Amino acid sequence: MTPRSFLRDCSGAVAAETALVLIFLVALIGQVLDFGWYTYCSTQVKMAAQAAAAEAAVVCSDETKLPATVNCGSDLIDKMTAAANTVSIGGSITVTNPISEGYFCHDDTTDKLVEVGTLDARPDDCTAQGSSDIPGDYVYVTVNYTFTPLFPGLSAVSLADTAMTSEGWMRVG
Repeated sequence: MTPRSFLRDCSGAVAAETALVLIFLVALIGQVLDFGWYTYCSTQVKMAAQAAAAEAAVVCSDETKLPATVNCGSDLIDKMTAAANTVSIGGSITVTNPISEGYFCHDDTTDKLVEVGTLDARPDDCTAQGSSDIPGDYVYVTVNYTFTPLFPGLSAVSLADTAMTSEGWMRVG
């Protein structure tokens, strides 16, 4: 085969073009999968925070156990951690200690919960927020999870912060 005939030979050109396009296609698919996994894990961390707070409400629902962080037992954080780890990415979700608790009222003007008292001083009502309701005892908890990308080093998501944190609230009394 002469050099001139070698340069005119087009056999195998489709395979070379496919290989070049495939590299970009695989990288794009990796980006999409990692971004989807990141979003899914973020949602699961939010659900884990709510599950932990809900566990406190279930375990401490008796009025004699309120305030929950004081009277609900020394194993409350262990129960909340176990509840947080029931989500599909569970096993490595941690509950930040200490758990927070306080008395809150609904503020009609801002449509938000406003802290109105400490565990030592429960107010009688929510008149300061424009309501005659009784303040609610709320437990709020923070959970943490370390995200691991599916394709570390390949996708842009692997450059993001791997620490995921979420807060869950639940009325216990």
